[in-house]
Amino acid sequence: MPESDKRHRSTLATVILLLIIGEAMTFFLAALLHLGLPLLPGFSQPRIIPATIVEGLCGLFLAVSIIALLTHRGGTRGIAIAAHIFAIVGVLVGIVSLALGTAPADEANTIYHRVILGVLIVVLILLLTPGARDALGRQHAAM
Repeated sequence: MPESDKRHRSTLATVILLLIIGEAMTFFLAALLHLGLPLLPGFSQPRIIPATIVEGLCGLFLAVSIIALLTHRGGTRGIAIAAHIFAIVGVLVGIVSLALGTAPADEANTIYHRVILGVLIVVLILLLTPGARDALGRQHAAM
């Protein structure tokens, strides 16, 4: 296999990993903010326990997929895909709750939901590509 192909696979796997790390971190931060904790100076979110639970679970499932990626376990891509589907459904529930007024809406929360939904969809599409399947599969096969 040419060295450029190996580098491309390695780069793709790294990009996927970094994006998932960023996603998980934002979900954990959002979960803490929805506990009513003033984590960021001058910025707070209303206490919304259902949002805390869903965001915490999204972060946890994404973290499990990170561990799978880092340890090169079998089924890595499937774990990441499942985590993304769960997170997308969770975000869609949040968007619907905001739209129906069953959760307190503010501009930051609305923007976050839209941005994270876009990122989750992009990473899910990336995970579904043959290139990602190959990159993540090769990573596992090399171990």
